[in-house]
Amino acid sequence: MSEQPSNSNSAGSQGPRNKGMQIQIWIMLIMVGSVMLAGTLMVPNTEEERQRMIEMLGTTNQGTLIKPAIDISTVLDAETASSLKWKILVAGGQSCDDSCQKVILDTRQIHILMGKLVRRAERVYLADAAQLDDEQYEQLALAHPHLTIKRGGTTELGTLLGNSSMGWDLSDTRYMVVTPDNDAILYYTQDDDVMGLLDDLKHLLKYSPDR
Repeated sequence: MSEQPSNSNSAGSQGPRNKGMQIQIWIMLIMVGSVMLAGTLMVPNTEEERQRMIEMLGTTNQGTLIKPAIDISTVLDAETASSLKWKILVAGGQSCDDSCQKVILDTRQIHILMGKLVRRAERVYLADAAQLDDEQYEQLALAHPHLTIKRGGTTELGTLLGNSSMGWDLSDTRYMVVTPDNDAILYYTQDDDVMGLLDDLKHLLKYSPDR
């Protein structure tokens, strides 16, 4: 009989401790739930939302934003324009010389380094007859079998992008990121570190719905 008060005191002393642990557990659950909810709300569901996300996170871009984003669907062939893939577009320069070839090779390596995301992107080289004759076209197609090569449309591309913040006259070879809706949104020069393209693509695809 003398042990009963001891058991009662022990149970009473554990009550506040248990209550404190329960409060801590609830706080942790609320914090985890809040983070998950915030992450869900931040993922854009439309291209308009994605554009706003790009603007909000613009300072993290390695490439330079094209303002406003320019629809270049008219300079792409029908199959490429309707592919719903992200595009790494290379264009410009007086000819496909060594520096141009290096850009094409570098962007191929970036495409490979995308890993499991590789299927969501494609590479496109836009040139004209003055830059790429028939023999050069065949050599380039043989060296880069997964590169879409389109001859024509460079003048129109220059006009479209010349009206944007890019202000480009196609005198030098550049590469850019184009959305599945064919909007050019980022560009890079040969002075930029090509690895920045990989960082930007991974960042953009993370916040873009897989269509």
